[in-house]
Amino acid sequence: MLSGSKDKGKCLPNKKKTKLSGSSIKLDQVNSFISRGKCPYFSSRQSITHAFSTETMHPGVYETIISSGFRRNGFYFYKNLCPNCDSCIPVRVDVQNFRPSKSQRRILRKNSDVKIIRHAVCFDQEGFLLYRKYCDQRHGTVETEEDYIRFLIESSVPTEMMRYYAGKQLIGIGWTDILSNSLSSVYFAFDPDCSFRSPGVFSLLKEAELCKALQKRWLHLGFWIKDNPKMSYKNQYKPCQFLIDGVWQELPD
Repeated sequence: MLSGSKDKGKCLPNKKKTKLSGSSIKLDQVNSFISRGKCPYFSSRQSITHAFSTETMHPGVYETIISSGFRRNGFYFYKNLCPNCDSCIPVRVDVQNFRPSKSQRRILRKNSDVKIIRHAVCFDQEGFLLYRKYCDQRHGTVETEEDYIRFLIESSVPTEMMRYYAGKQLIGIGWTDILSNSLSSVYFAFDPDCSFRSPGVFSLLKEAELCKALQKRWLHLGFWIKDNPKMSYKNQYKPCQFLIDGVWQELPD
């Protein structure tokens, strides 16, 4: 079941409110830099990214730069420039031609009791506590409210949250950017006690449904990483395209 926005009475709006600018970014809004650090996907590697920050971006502008390989993290937009490594490959699903596989349909049936509530991105304790539990049990990290807000609540573009409820229990939250001709799946956190429901697969299927209902062409899934089990599943939503050498293309099975 998919419902529209609902005022839960607990949501607090962003401290920094997003105001959409024109169809281009003003130079004085952008702080561009090169970031170097430990690769989040391969512990033995280093990462290099080209990044910039802006509190406002027209969704049409993000449509353009996401198609060239950029992703968003809070107010930051980044693109990998790692030398001698091309493991992180942007992937997008052609939702207008997507049909769930047999196993994906089973997961949809398994979660037929789940209610989904969409609303504009905002902070609330229920969402933060779920995110903190997810990060603690699935990734072994301790996240603060400030971490959560910077990563998932602050946004330069129109962003929605999709809350997944089994009865009164919040079992998952997904964050989705709404662009001109696509949706971008930003992140999904779920209650580890509900892993038996395959909530990650279920959430992507529901995002694909939403994308199609909004008459968007593409659902961007971020990076497909063949040799990382946590990122290699993204080629299971077909037809899909991969950004390789600056060209979106399908790969042979």
